[in-house]
Amino acid sequence: MIRYFAAAAILKTFSINKFTRSTYRYLGNVFGQKKRRQQNIDVYVNRGDQLIQLIRKYDALKNGGAAVELGTGWIHWFGLYLVLNSESDVSLELYDVWDNRQLDALKSAFSKLASQWESDASINATQRAQLAFIQSVNSFEELYQYFNARYTINSDGSLACYSDASCNLITSFHVMEHINKNFIRESIGDMFRMLKPGGFCIHQIGIDDHLAHYDDKVSQKKYLQFSLAGRKFLFENIVQYHNVLQGEDYQRFFLDKGFEIIEINRERCDITELPVHADWKNYSHEDLETTVFTIVCRKPI
Repeated sequence: MIRYFAAAAILKTFSINKFTRSTYRYLGNVFGQKKRRQQNIDVYVNRGDQLIQLIRKYDALKNGGAAVELGTGWIHWFGLYLVLNSESDVSLELYDVWDNRQLDALKSAFSKLASQWESDASINATQRAQLAFIQSVNSFEELYQYFNARYTINSDGSLACYSDASCNLITSFHVMEHINKNFIRESIGDMFRMLKPGGFCIHQIGIDDHLAHYDDKVSQKKYLQFSLAGRKFLFENIVQYHNVLQGEDYQRFFLDKGFEIIEINRERCDITELPVHADWKNYSHEDLETTVFTIVCRKPI
């Protein structure tokens, strides 16, 4: 519990003003890159494989086209993993609200992937050549040119920069929970506008308590113990903002904007010993125990 509350206090302190927020991002890039060069990539690979399986299951990029990764982050993992595993030509749009790209961390992660693929007979010569290029690249600009990719930064989080019916797939992994709850409907509406008829959204959303990442002794859904107002006062911050929307909320938002929901997958935790505050009891037990929510939506033809 001490680490949980300490993390909350530190993140609130970093959220005080523009200077503290800039300091947080600077420190995150400097010290985070060292950590990311050493990190295990198995979680990234597993999530990347989930993305590829869903794309192939629904033929989302059967004939190629444009794919947009929202919140592409430090190493463009999911966008590049998608291209590496694509069976047809894909143009890639990579989107962030601020620039925290880390070339050394990117090259390190894909070098580890190369080690995993080394003895995999299913990996073809083109994939190996692409992976070798990623490991040797000297700049992000070289990377974008080679993979027919474009990187966009928009600090206000707006997707208005993308044209109507301009892409076949929009995807994100553990990004949508960080969109302000006052703007998330607008963002989903923009996704609907951006997609071509028959296009897909694939989003994996972290609905767990993100402060629990700092304290493995607390429940993955600990925030359910607090009222909405109490949680906002005690724990909500800007630098690691979490909207704590639940699966039912996301389903409603996507349906309201015209999407068809094709598939939903959940990862869960046991909350039987957790005292759930009355503010959360309008949600189903299934929703309250969900920690990771994956949703596949389609824009009708």
